[in-house]
Amino acid sequence: MRPIAPRHTFDADFTLDDAQASAADALSTPGTGGVYLWGPVGRGKTWLLDAYFAGAAATAKKRVHFHAFFRDLHAAYFRHRFSIDAAIDDILSTDDTGLQAELLCFDEFHVHDIGDARLITRMLDALFARGVALVVTSNYAPDNLLPNPLFHPTFVPTIEKLKKNLEVICVDGPVDYRAAGTSGSQFASGSWSLERASDGHSFADLCCAARSTGDYLRMFEEATSLTVNEIPALASVDEFAAQRFANLVDVAYDRDVRVDFHALVPLDEFAVGCAGLDTDRLVSRLSELGPSTSSRAPFDFHRPTSLGT
Repeated sequence: MRPIAPRHTFDADFTLDDAQASAADALSTPGTGGVYLWGPVGRGKTWLLDAYFAGAAATAKKRVHFHAFFRDLHAAYFRHRFSIDAAIDDILSTDDTGLQAELLCFDEFHVHDIGDARLITRMLDALFARGVALVVTSNYAPDNLLPNPLFHPTFVPTIEKLKKNLEVICVDGPVDYRAAGTSGSQFASGSWSLERASDGHSFADLCCAARSTGDYLRMFEEATSLTVNEIPALASVDEFAAQRFANLVDVAYDRDVRVDFHALVPLDEFAVGCAGLDTDRLVSRLSELGPSTSSRAPFDFHRPTSLGT
């Protein structure tokens, strides 16, 4: 049984649009399954998730960004010698008592890699078998997960399990609230500039080298700000560097870290020629940035670390 959050949990100092109100109604109504909130960028899915999580009547609950959760799942999976059950037991622990989460909230659920897809399938099977209630946000409709046509058919059975166990709700209001400038976050206090900073780290160092999302997560565990230099047009780099940059921005955004971006092209030209939901999310988040300001002292990324692909 999915825990509910009282409807007043979603009261705010702004008026919910129709899509947000429908999602709030669903999250405050008793149900046996979880909820899968999906839709375009900037429509308030994360706000709905956070409001629900804060108000949900659950004894033990956990809210995670999917990047961080999947990193921890990988680590636990190897630590427990490839036992998915032991790994799930490990990462569902909510405190030192070992109490297992009965509610798990994922922000920005996505599947791009076939290797990840296989582990995600096993993860979902284990969570559903335990009766863990899932509430998920995503830019992707379930049917569009793992969009690569070479691999998508192999993931269809898992997609069907998702649709069977989760109520799918589209949050597709008319306004991209990020682009509208409604955020007051530390990330939004950053800047996009065409001036080269005297310090910081280059795009090539952060995104062209073989760095994993886990590296960015570790970096932002200590960082309060970051400066990135020499950012080229997105279309001029390969898909791996582009994805790493999107991951870097995702993690900075989720951890609410200020980033000053120093680029070779204006922001409104940065993603010209590129398309896709990940690009849409990236541009939407960058659109929150303020005007250029002086550079901040950079985080020292050059410390011993194990770099993945």
